[in-house]
Amino acid sequence: MNFKSRRIFKTTTSSQQEIRELLQLIFVSEVVSPGERVWLVTPWISNVPILDNRSGLFSSLDPNWGQRLIRLNEILMRLAEFGTEVVIVTRPDDHCRTYVQILREELESMGLGARLVVLWREELHTKGVLTERALLTGSMNLTNNGLDLLDEQVTLDTDATDIAQGRINFESYLAENLW
Repeated sequence: MNFKSRRIFKTTTSSQQEIRELLQLIFVSEVVSPGERVWLVTPWISNVPILDNRSGLFSSLDPNWGQRLIRLNEILMRLAEFGTEVVIVTRPDDHCRTYVQILREELESMGLGARLVVLWREELHTKGVLTERALLTGSMNLTNNGLDLLDEQVTLDTDATDIAQGRINFESYLAENLW
């Protein structure tokens, strides 16, 4: 990634694919060179499609995926296989609890349950995806509504200072839960 910041304003009629392409870029980069920790901070979260592998373009990332849409859980499980800790900060509503329970069961069946950290925040409104190389923030939840239906604004930062500041802010969620 050669840019420092990219801002996208998405509506139901414009820039639909740009956000999906950003997410694809972030997660492909992470699978190719996994970091220590990935953060998903989102009040609502679903097992949304992240990679479009119908052409087989991403098959080398995991030959078991096949030529189909690859969902968030599959990406997170692959990262956990590589040793990445997956931290999800979300609201404790039924939808999010169900999502987390399914992901937890999938990871535990692989012997990787310890790589998932979930922090429940009743008042959460912050949204972001943070890796060691990218910080995506804005108004979008990781749901079908966020990706496909609602008008959203997101900013992708690749500047090391911005990423470090995001990490400090997100890690404050961990610090608050250590009492």
